[in-house]
Amino acid sequence: MKQASMHVSSLVLDETNPRHAKQTSSLEESIAALLEKGPDKLLRLARNIVQHGLNPTELIVVMTNGSQNVVLEGNRRVATLKLLNKPSLAPTEPLQRKFAAIANSGVVPRRVQCVVAENRAQAAHWIRLRHTGENSGIGVVKWNSAEVSRFGGRSTPTEKARILTEAVSDLFAEDAELLKDVATVREARLTNLGRMIGDPEVRNRMGISFDGDVVLTSYPKGKLRPIISRLFQDLAGPVSVDKIKTKRQRNSYLQQVEDDLPKLAYRLDEPQKLANSTVGHDVGETTETSGSSDAPSKTSRRKRPDFEKRLFQSVSLRHVSLRTSEVLEEAKRISIDEMPNVAAIMVRIVVDIVVTDAAEQLGWKRNQADLKGRIGAALHQIDPAQDDSSLSDAWRFSQKDEGALVLKTLHSFVHSWQNNPLTSEVRKLSAAYGPLLSKVDELLEKKKR
Repeated sequence: MKQASMHVSSLVLDETNPRHAKQTSSLEESIAALLEKGPDKLLRLARNIVQHGLNPTELIVVMTNGSQNVVLEGNRRVATLKLLNKPSLAPTEPLQRKFAAIANSGVVPRRVQCVVAENRAQAAHWIRLRHTGENSGIGVVKWNSAEVSRFGGRSTPTEKARILTEAVSDLFAEDAELLKDVATVREARLTNLGRMIGDPEVRNRMGISFDGDVVLTSYPKGKLRPIISRLFQDLAGPVSVDKIKTKRQRNSYLQQVEDDLPKLAYRLDEPQKLANSTVGHDVGETTETSGSSDAPSKTSRRKRPDFEKRLFQSVSLRHVSLRTSEVLEEAKRISIDEMPNVAAIMVRIVVDIVVTDAAEQLGWKRNQADLKGRIGAALHQIDPAQDDSSLSDAWRFSQKDEGALVLKTLHSFVHSWQNNPLTSEVRKLSAAYGPLLSKVDELLEKKKR
């Protein structure tokens, strides 16, 4: 069976769905039948989809029947998506208001990844295994309580904080002052550290991520040391939980420590393990021993987390025009490593159409003659004081003629066939302009109210 990306509106609910006591005859009747089983379940599913997206481990299964794409597996998910995109499909006004409120609270997927079966028989075996228990091991085998507990323990922010303290202690074993602060945080402020690194924006700006129980860094040791030292010093001292409790407070903290944060220009091509094998030199660098002819050993590399594999992976746009959001969603499927040329071109295109879309919707007339002006107009609207740390690289790359990734780099990716983009360059540009796209969308939301 092949896979295909399909628009929610092109999917048809199965009128012979086994969940129904009798065959339905319309979309509204199918939705009503699912809601009869318990509207609260679909409402909770709707909230989860808006907050986290669709479960990527469970694809929708469809069968093409003439001009229709009939959903064989995933009718509850597709029905929920249809209700989020069009709440009037709900049979009662209270349910319509509830689905509308959930839809307005976040991002509603408009396209879904589907597996296409030739007929019902081809999909029947897999659907039966999905819904009929363990089946002697060939179905879904549920975790027992101990397995659930072990998984949950590793994923909590506090456990990640503990793992980080161990990695930092190993990497900076020669720094007695830092180790003292790390010990204080580990003994008395571990939940505060967990609150900080549980925030994706904090992790991104610091350049750390987690691959299971392993801490990864996207910057050399020397560039990471200032923010690590500052963070543990602050948490061991004046920064209490009351100062980092909310996302706004954590963003404020990032602005306060801007000078200690690693600069995007030093970002590594691939994240590497934060471990004591790099003590004495920067992560990703090699050392030479005087008089030795042996080649330095290569630092082992780990697989880059999924969110860094594709363009603008953490960006979702809800308030731009439909076509603009669809272009972004299609661009997000481009693998930077596999298609660096296409990815480089699409960085420029996506940035351009988003700021142009915003200018048209909000009536901006000035500085629209070229891309620099269009990006600048958006930045001045969003961050007039230029004090938003998440936009500092967008300002620098688009409005200042310095560094290796100024705006002319984006132009050369499109117009100069002698310029072969590096994957590291594409990642840096995607990371720099991603916050701009998100904040343009937030501005459109505010202006529409």
